[in-house]
Amino acid sequence: MQKLFNKILVPVDFSPRSKAAVEKAVEIAQQYNCQIHLLHVANHSPFTTIALAEGHTMVPAIMVENKVELEAQMKRLIKYIELLATDTVQVFCGIREGSWNESVVEYVYDNHIDLVLIGQNRSALTKRKMFVNPDFIAEKTNIPVITIPSNRRLTKLYSIVIPVTNFLPVRKLMYGVYIGSFYNTTIKLLGVENERVKKQVQYYLAKSLQLITDNCDVRVETEIIVSENVAEAVHEFAMLQSADLVIVNPGTQTKMPGFFSSLLGNILQKYSAPPILAVNPG
Repeated sequence: MQKLFNKILVPVDFSPRSKAAVEKAVEIAQQYNCQIHLLHVANHSPFTTIALAEGHTMVPAIMVENKVELEAQMKRLIKYIELLATDTVQVFCGIREGSWNESVVEYVYDNHIDLVLIGQNRSALTKRKMFVNPDFIAEKTNIPVITIPSNRRLTKLYSIVIPVTNFLPVRKLMYGVYIGSFYNTTIKLLGVENERVKKQVQYYLAKSLQLITDNCDVRVETEIIVSENVAEAVHEFAMLQSADLVIVNPGTQTKMPGFFSSLLGNILQKYSAPPILAVNPG
């Protein structure tokens, strides 16, 4: 099977969330024999920009991140990886200035990254404060972006949920089978239908099942749920089934219901307990 993961990028802000994300990255790197790339973005205060633009040379130190301290913290994270890894793992790092989302996208292109791993807080309230938008990155880079809560692992995956809607989810199936083949995994194909797309969902659910069973030796189960919102349906099903991983397409499959959902960025990754892998459909 073709190797899909070679370089993992982990955005780090040096919080406990970052340390947990690094732990997950080490697990994946050793499982799939990958490099780990760490990226921190120095996001200057807008007050700093205004002050400098107006010609002020004295800017309060608290408004500017200390580059020496950032480099020291990055070195500590690299040392932590060396302590965690049972085998040698190649580690690279970068510190950039700008916005998190755009800087992550640039780093992905500059370094040919093929998986981005975002650490997520454990509690529901702090989970919703995401410093990097996984949907934005997945759509801009066309590579998978996984969001992992600090209390979950990406090893020993017993169930992977893949929603199926009104098209054949080839890339989601590809990643599901690739990841599932390393473990004793059951892939659960979840058809999310309503009156408008009922026939299409049932057709592509059958095609997805056939595609996997004809080409792979992985256990597959199918189920259909009626819902107007894919993200909400997937969230409820994954929680009920205690899923270990959910693979979705960014956009309509991750946007939670509500009038202000798009405006507020209410995406599935902010609510779901299992890791969420966002894969652009094409």
